[in-house]
Amino acid sequence: MKLLTFILTCMLAPSSVFSFSNSAFLVDGLTTSQVYLCTQNQSEYKENIQIKVQTKNEEVCITPTINYGYEPSILLADFIGNGLSQIFYQVNSGGSGAYSSYQIISMQNGKQKTIYDSENFQNTAQASLVEQLVKIEYLNQNYYLETGNADLSGEKNIVVSNINAVMPIYNGGLNKYQIAQFQKVYIDYTANNIGYLVCLIDLNPNGITTVSVGTLAGWNINYTE
Repeated sequence: MKLLTFILTCMLAPSSVFSFSNSAFLVDGLTTSQVYLCTQNQSEYKENIQIKVQTKNEEVCITPTINYGYEPSILLADFIGNGLSQIFYQVNSGGSGAYSSYQIISMQNGKQKTIYDSENFQNTAQASLVEQLVKIEYLNQNYYLETGNADLSGEKNIVVSNINAVMPIYNGGLNKYQIAQFQKVYIDYTANNIGYLVCLIDLNPNGITTVSVGTLAGWNINYTE
């Protein structure tokens, strides 16, 4: 279960093929000889990204919801606890307000099923400024962040962003991976970041469950353009 680390050259088409592994992995019922990403250009900004699962008998081609951006990568890991592997895909938007898109895909008898897609997330968090604290209302609970050294000279518009980052976390007790979902909390402009609303999420074949919610301050997620 390692991230992409090297690039192969496609001899028959002007594509860059990012090889995930040259050994066999079990992906929800399919014994794969290779899982890899393919794009139609060799620049840093990738377009028409596809995930290809090559088995002995067939090649399954998956087009992610967001199939363009910087530094696309995949990880094979068990997110639903069935002892098999699913495909964790991420791609970065780049730019000063960078965010990433994430998708977790399972394979069953050669057919794909999206278990998690950050693009489908419904952001219901609401935030307000209470003296020197930011109060966040989410899932019928209140969470707080200190404004700290934030710039409070503007209109003091508190924003809880859509999903800013997702990180796989291995849970040894469950012998599977869960995900930590981060939403940036900022005042007036994105660089005026005071922290994150963080959700620990458990996945299963039928959906997702929010295990716990909290806030994280004094910590930044950095991207490379």
